[in-house]
Amino acid sequence: MPSRLRRVTVYETSTRFYIVGSDVSRTRFNLLKIDRLESKALLTGEPENDYSEQEIMELLATVSEGTSIVQKGPNGRKQQVAGGIIARVQNAYGILGIVRFTEGYYIILITKAMIVAQIGYHSIYKIAEVAMINIGIDGLLPNSPEEQRYVKIFQSVDLSTDFYFSYTYDLSHSLQENYLATDWENGGLHKHSADSRFIWNSFLLEPLRQNAISERWMIEVTHGFVAQHLVDLPTCQISLILIGRRSAKYAGTRFLKRGANLKGDVANDVETEQIVWDRGGPPNLKKGRFTSFVQRRGSVPLRWSQDPATRGVVGKPMILIDIHEPHAQTAGAHFRDLKKKYGSPIVVYNLVKRREKRRHETLLNEQFLKAVNYLNQFIPDDEQIAYIAFDVARCNKSSDMNVLSMLNETAMRAVIAHGWFQSFPMHHKQTLSPREAFLGFNPTTTPSGQAMLQRGVSRTNCVDCLDRTNVAQFAIGKAALACQLFGMGLLDEPFIDLSSELCRVYEELFDAHGDTLAWQYAGSQLVHSIKTYKKTAALQERSRDVLQTLSRYYSNTFGDYDKQAAINLFLGIYRPQITCQTSLWDLSSDYYLHFRPGTRVTTDYCGWMYDEDELEEIIKQFELVDLAIQSDDPQNKQIVSLPPSRDTYAILCTNSDDEFRDFYRTFEFTPLENRVKQQIYFDQKKVVIGGINDVIASSGFALWKKTETIPMPQKPGKNKFKGQKGQLTDEEDDEIEDETQKDAKQETVIMEEAFERLCPPLPSTFNRKEKEGQMVDGGSVLFSGLRSRRSTYGVEKLSSGNHDLEIYNHYVQRAGITVDPEDWQKYKPTLLTKLQPLSEVPMVRRMTSIFIADSAMQSEIPEVSLSSMRVYNRSTNPQQWTLSQKDQSLLSPYLLYPLA
Repeated sequence: MPSRLRRVTVYETSTRFYIVGSDVSRTRFNLLKIDRLESKALLTGEPENDYSEQEIMELLATVSEGTSIVQKGPNGRKQQVAGGIIARVQNAYGILGIVRFTEGYYIILITKAMIVAQIGYHSIYKIAEVAMINIGIDGLLPNSPEEQRYVKIFQSVDLSTDFYFSYTYDLSHSLQENYLATDWENGGLHKHSADSRFIWNSFLLEPLRQNAISERWMIEVTHGFVAQHLVDLPTCQISLILIGRRSAKYAGTRFLKRGANLKGDVANDVETEQIVWDRGGPPNLKKGRFTSFVQRRGSVPLRWSQDPATRGVVGKPMILIDIHEPHAQTAGAHFRDLKKKYGSPIVVYNLVKRREKRRHETLLNEQFLKAVNYLNQFIPDDEQIAYIAFDVARCNKSSDMNVLSMLNETAMRAVIAHGWFQSFPMHHKQTLSPREAFLGFNPTTTPSGQAMLQRGVSRTNCVDCLDRTNVAQFAIGKAALACQLFGMGLLDEPFIDLSSELCRVYEELFDAHGDTLAWQYAGSQLVHSIKTYKKTAALQERSRDVLQTLSRYYSNTFGDYDKQAAINLFLGIYRPQITCQTSLWDLSSDYYLHFRPGTRVTTDYCGWMYDEDELEEIIKQFELVDLAIQSDDPQNKQIVSLPPSRDTYAILCTNSDDEFRDFYRTFEFTPLENRVKQQIYFDQKKVVIGGINDVIASSGFALWKKTETIPMPQKPGKNKFKGQKGQLTDEEDDEIEDETQKDAKQETVIMEEAFERLCPPLPSTFNRKEKEGQMVDGGSVLFSGLRSRRSTYGVEKLSSGNHDLEIYNHYVQRAGITVDPEDWQKYKPTLLTKLQPLSEVPMVRRMTSIFIADSAMQSEIPEVSLSSMRVYNRSTNPQQWTLSQKDQSLLSPYLLYPLA
């Protein structure tokens, strides 16, 4: 069964490249040949048979005798040397792709990578270094200035920053999608089929696929964020993993990529997934305990833009609606893709400002709401888009409103409407004694009932989809994390205290996630972190916000154009001499690269939930029903021929056995020293807490504020909606009209009818308990990480009936034991120093037993045999220890491999 090759070595001759790849156990080798004689054509050859290590070395030796190699001379130039073959790159992690600009081809290899996360059996790698090799016959860089400039632009994409891959896990799909795509009845067989939306080297892999090269050679890379934290509880260890997948469709920089294209692909489109794994269980996805929750962020799906040239020295560019769409085709295409991928309901969190003195963000808010209302006309009530408008900037400036507090309720409502994925059934205690928050909860499960599924997704946006979006996604993710831990039986109520140590760990993950996405899109870290919206930001946090604002301004003004050109070249949006004859650096704009002249939307205005092909199929089905042509005449029967399936050699597959061998490395000898070093490394990364809702110890550092915000008195005549003195405003702030606090609360959160219907309100008692903090019970054993009888089995203390006592007494009598309860009450010690010797306690009559009569008070001295003494003496004195022939024969195969 073909699986990805783990180590790749490139051998070079004057006429060919010989690329040798091996599997994880280095017992199966494959060969790929690339000709160098024709520089402008990619000629490859791949034998379909597998080789052993000896066979591949003999083949290379044969090639070495009949060819000449190319080596670097003392002056750095290439020179011919008779005989032999040279290894150009050794033990690379895989092939990233092949690219051509105006002249020859280049092959890109991953030369260094490191493991950053572990999901069950699967390791996630981050690229640390790549090598770009010219396939030309001389191996030198081209002399053409145009070619050199393209190479420089291409290499400006830093592949050592935030690019990730995995040999066995499909990073482009969520945990739920990978679970459902696995054939568990067939040994966990999984055929890899990546989602091209989140694969950033699809263009680079095209030359290999066009030459029918096997998928085992190719490494599919995602771009975004991956991080993992280990959390130690008193009774278990959980792994908290956060993954951000950035879309490669309509990708670009902040002011140069806004809105969406005709296909509904939005700018700054990122899928965020949080995974919780109970490491005490099996690493297998089916048998282990895994949970995950997915949410999405992306620009407002309209045809709008901001021209950086209009911003001046300070300020922000004007928001322009490029095309007013009365039928909301762009938004319809976007939500159609979301419904196909996630299902319903789709919950939209629109965080742009609703009221301003100068119309800026308000324009986006009005047009987006019109588009959603138009689309909701043509779909059933239970599939409509649930829309909620939350003015985060207005709420953050208020002295008596808190952003996270107002997000908590709506976030929990959205999470319960979606559900979450977990690879095990819902706990039986939810059926016996359902919690208030889950009274109307009806989870979607697999047909077997083994796993619970998430349906629908929460989609969050502001203008940039950075600062405000990150804090809203944090609130949604925190509510989902509470539900995930509740589903695992680690919480008695789906609630996590905002000041708990676990929440601090999760907040650090989300801040790092937001900083990374902000660097990729805007050229700086988050201007406002989560602490800013919690109103706990201290002096150093505010000074950091100012520096990030300046950094973002500099990057957007001077670096975005070059960065956008590099992204277009890397993703294949612009292809030299193919896309157009104009050079990349001579293009005044990349607008026509993304919006081709003559392209138009062909979907139906009313049937926006179906694309063109689906509508044609539906029409054909209705036509067949109307015609009702069902003839038994063999001449009228059409013979449908299935398309030829792809060669099984080229299809990439894995199963549970391969994953087990890869995880435990049963094929090699692992020294204990390396295992200890690995364990120490993971121990340094884990966080030890006494309980999920344990509160962080308060610090006496004067620059940090407490969690609670005390409202400050306002002076008469001042704007009542201003925040506290020195408090930073939103990254795109405007003056806000004067209004009372009561009106401000009503205008801050607006829930449309579809949201109220699809995400019903939580019980008032649940909301009151959450606000008052009554759910945090420090005395409960469950909150300290221990599982009680009720949380584990769903029942309280069982009372024994008369029939049970009769069975117990009968069992004791059959065992020949007489028990007198008065003996224990008479001799029961009150202090540890008053323990009585066993001889003074009346002996209980027992039957003869072969077991030793040891107890907690005394123990018999065991007898050690001579053979055991010899083994002990030999183990303490290594010089006397010799391996037997049988042990040597068992260990010899493992010693053939180098120590890891």
